[in-house]
Amino acid sequence: MTPSPILQHGVRKLRDAILESPHARLVLLMLVCLVAGVSVGAAASLVNPLLLLAVVPVLSVMVWALRNDERALWLMIVIIGLLPRFAAPVKLGVTPTFLDLALILLALTWMFSVSKQPLRLADVPIALPLLSLVVVAVVTFVVGLPNGTLTPLVLRRFVELLLSLMMVFILVAMLRDRTTLFRAVRVLIIVGGVSALTGILLYVIQDNLAIQLLSALRPFGYPTGPDVLRFILDDPAQMQRATGLWIDPNAFGGYLLVTGCLTVPQLFTPKPVLPRLLVFGVLAAVGLALVLTVSRGAMLGFLVVAMALGVLRYRRLLVLVCIVVALALILPQTRSLISHFAEGFAGQDLATQMRLGEYKDAFRLIERYPLLGVGFADTPDVDLYIGVSSMYLLIAQQMGLLGVGAFLSTISILYHSALRVRKSIWPDEAMSAVWLGAFGAITGALISGIFDHYFFNIDFHNSVMLFWLMVAIAIGSQQDAAKIDPYGY
Repeated sequence: MTPSPILQHGVRKLRDAILESPHARLVLLMLVCLVAGVSVGAAASLVNPLLLLAVVPVLSVMVWALRNDERALWLMIVIIGLLPRFAAPVKLGVTPTFLDLALILLALTWMFSVSKQPLRLADVPIALPLLSLVVVAVVTFVVGLPNGTLTPLVLRRFVELLLSLMMVFILVAMLRDRTTLFRAVRVLIIVGGVSALTGILLYVIQDNLAIQLLSALRPFGYPTGPDVLRFILDDPAQMQRATGLWIDPNAFGGYLLVTGCLTVPQLFTPKPVLPRLLVFGVLAAVGLALVLTVSRGAMLGFLVVAMALGVLRYRRLLVLVCIVVALALILPQTRSLISHFAEGFAGQDLATQMRLGEYKDAFRLIERYPLLGVGFADTPDVDLYIGVSSMYLLIAQQMGLLGVGAFLSTISILYHSALRVRKSIWPDEAMSAVWLGAFGAITGALISGIFDHYFFNIDFHNSVMLFWLMVAIAIGSQQDAAKIDPYGY
């Protein structure tokens, strides 16, 4: 997707005019001060003025990130992992989330450096099916509008979905640079470790203190009260589930799954992107936090990916997996977890039975509206509803079999591109570890998607953006190999 010469020339002239002309810089500074003054004044009259104390560090971070698109990328990664679901405390019609602002910032910073990092559709092997997925999403959204009331929240979340899909092109343009790619992976791993430690800390401290700390986030759109703590079947008598700052334990488990899969190869490759001891610490924290989420889909996805990575390249990983599984089976501290797993596979626990009921209802909806689904607003029939604990069935509900086909085509072509370059990328120890980690994260997400929905759910923008970020990393990590061996196997 190469920008037109007119667009490139216009962007370059605008940038040069701002950077080289003192008068232009003065006018821009005055405009920024005017907008900032009006915004702060409006905020002071609409919200608690104490919240404005956060304006200075937020603006400082934004100015720091505006210096180049790589910093904006790091900011996006930090927000996904450490500030998920955070929304702006000022409500002016549509309330943007921190991730919305970070994506807009990243797009703007990349736009001003677009002449240095042009992108062609040929550089993105999934370009055509991905664009087809966007088109199907828009069509089904429009067709489904008569089915329910279009609220600002639904509209914003749908736009976020489209933004996440289209950001793949910008991310590939950035991550095909080896240095930028490795730095982004380092940030992802470190932020994943910090997020895991946050989840563990909130889990082990006293419940009253955890409730107080999480309830303090109310101005940023978080729930309050005892409900901020999550338990199996929402029953306090059952096992508690770690959520970190993600609100939902399954979504937090999905984040840990992706981070863990990306990190695992770094523990065994001869050329890790971070010191091996740090990698081990991150994996230990991520693994413990993942267990505390009691997210069976995420844990199953992580186990399958770990075994696959062991078979494909890192044989010592198989030994580690066997040790961990054996300890889980014999230790008394994990008996409740193993029992919970066994009941789920046998279909005996209430959560699994409810999930099976959701599957049945989802198939009824798909049977009535097979081609385009019912859209993203609501269903036209009172006996049907949108929502099911399966990413694939949710896509079919909202976008029909056409949407499922576009999604699976995108993923299939992504894996086909990996098969084409595997021999060329294998000798590069450092890059192949990143490549395997990214595809491991995608595979784990696809496995967990059988049992959970958050990786393609407009209500979980951070999880959706994390999935497509992994797709961009997978594509970026194989760019050099694709140039070496673009067609053969």
